[in-house]
Amino acid sequence: LCLKAVVTATNYNWTFEKLVLHLLEEYQKINKSCRIAVVVFSNVASLQMDQMLSKLKNNSTLCLKAVVTATNYNWTFEKLVLHLLEEYQKINKSCRIEVVILV
Repeated sequence: LCLKAVVTATNYNWTFEKLVLHLLEEYQKINKSCRIAVVVFSNVASLQMDQMLSKLKNNSTLCLKAVVTATNYNWTFEKLVLHLLEEYQKINKSCRIEVVILV
């Protein structure tokens, strides 16, 4: 999967994370079979989290999951999603997401 963007007056000041998230959203609009969801857990009991995770396993959507920690507490949502995608690619070697930015 190669996401491409051209720097414009609209996205010139966007962070890299915001640009990647925007590209993924646009890609999902075009490619209806590609579905990515993000679930962030904060202050959820372990039992409840386990129950929710077991329900999500059967979901055909690529579901990226995160728990709020001291490390990611102050991250933007865009940075968290980008980090989760990087981790997903490390685990799933067949999945490659590349971003090309044309200036």
